[in-house]
Amino acid sequence: MVNSFRIAIVSGITALLLASPLVAQSRQAPPGMFKDLDDEILGQALVIYGKQLFIDNYVIESLANAAKVLNQPVKHPQNPLVRRDKPWEEKLSSPFGYGAVVRDELDGLYKIWYQIWHDDKDAVGSFGYITSPDGITWEKPITDPQAGNNWALFEPKEPWVGGAGVMIDAAEKNPERRFKMMYLAKPNGKSSSLQSCVAYSADGVHWKPEPKNPLIPYSDTQIAPYWDTRLNRFVAYLRFGPPNVRIISRIESEDFLHWSPKVTVVKKSKLDAPFNTELYTMGAMPYAGVYIGVLNAYHGETIKPIPDDQPWMDRTDNQLVFSRDGVTWQRVLKDGAISASELRGERDWKQAAQQATFLPYGEFRKDWDWGQVYPHHPPLVVGDEIRFYYTGITGRHWHTYHKDTRDSGIGLATLRLDGFVSVNAGAEAGTLTTKPLVFFGDTLEINANAEGGSLTVEALDAEGKVIEGFGVSDCTPITTDSVRHMVKWKDKPDCHLLQARPIKLRFHLKNAKLYAFEPRIKYNHYLQSYD
Repeated sequence: MVNSFRIAIVSGITALLLASPLVAQSRQAPPGMFKDLDDEILGQALVIYGKQLFIDNYVIESLANAAKVLNQPVKHPQNPLVRRDKPWEEKLSSPFGYGAVVRDELDGLYKIWYQIWHDDKDAVGSFGYITSPDGITWEKPITDPQAGNNWALFEPKEPWVGGAGVMIDAAEKNPERRFKMMYLAKPNGKSSSLQSCVAYSADGVHWKPEPKNPLIPYSDTQIAPYWDTRLNRFVAYLRFGPPNVRIISRIESEDFLHWSPKVTVVKKSKLDAPFNTELYTMGAMPYAGVYIGVLNAYHGETIKPIPDDQPWMDRTDNQLVFSRDGVTWQRVLKDGAISASELRGERDWKQAAQQATFLPYGEFRKDWDWGQVYPHHPPLVVGDEIRFYYTGITGRHWHTYHKDTRDSGIGLATLRLDGFVSVNAGAEAGTLTTKPLVFFGDTLEINANAEGGSLTVEALDAEGKVIEGFGVSDCTPITTDSVRHMVKWKDKPDCHLLQARPIKLRFHLKNAKLYAFEPRIKYNHYLQSYD
């Protein structure tokens, strides 16, 4: 009886095994699921990963009835979010100067360190420290009970310090060095002695200077450091010098102690000539596989009386700069990034300079930030917006000569995610066609505002022909505003048929703005046995 049962079981298993190939022979791989890819097939196509912006023309082949547009962040209606309101701030010449901002993941607080100007003669410098649970409502914690103020507890060997750039080093194993600062110092109180130094802190309040200071020669404005994951190094931007020249240099380090020699990466050009613009400071951040920088532009320095028809003189605002490697930077005009060779060309540079403003100063003699705007380092990505904190000053740079009343505060301006440069089309439909691309994924996600208009996408093969099933008529129109639209083509559960092959994407826009696109992987494409 037992043997008969065993025989039956074995016979059944044998039958299943023999039948499996017959079942497998009836399975066919979905068309287009498997593709070959080599250098000959790839040709000149760009292999892309992650989000693709339109600040430069890296992925853009052509635009028709559409144009790239530089967008400005919107200033917060409650600005200034931080102002002079404590007894110990009453006698300060200007309580807020260069600033650095982080969001601390350990306690969830936003934190800002800012330079304090004690008097107009600049006899001493120190750093203020403020915190916020949401980045909007800020507190000035009493860091020194004896002094009764919110100043960072820092006793460097130099009598004068300033220009602090602060970052959190998430990979640091020594908790006493989790917060890292780069700052400038004047050992004898004179600008001729300027040097660049570093300090460390466990809590962002109590700081200890590096014993081997100074580490980098010279800088008399803010130093802006960050950790570059791609390079696996610290990178910092600071002023060229000595001697004092208002242009932007770059240094890098493996350990925050040994720094490379300076390399000049942003210098004056024809764009700066019409308004005698000096390049004062620059902060930067890695973003979506590229680098975004905010350049502080100082226009028309003078201590002489300023004519009424030249109110821009002796004031600072901010411009946008862009890089794909963090080393070679491009200035960004009203229609996107411009190359170094184009900066040497001919055009209406006065108009170009006027239109290159990214974060402007306020209305002359009316707004709290009408004189000067200094960006805090770095911009912060918070949810679906990018936050630009900044110090605003009433009064021009040489305010004492112009008899300007000077005060200062900290403000905020916000930009939608990816919102630096958009491709816009109006009532007459326009298109953006990409260069040949290869990506891996099954979903096309785009950041666009098509409210009151429409946006559709079609895919072209290597010969420029519309791929069947991925034409304009197959695409479900996008008619709303979202940073994460999912493009859908009818009868297609996803767009995996487009992956791993050279294609072009053509975006059709009408009364719409396109900010970015990104190939994503959203589905599981596991297949059973097939022939």
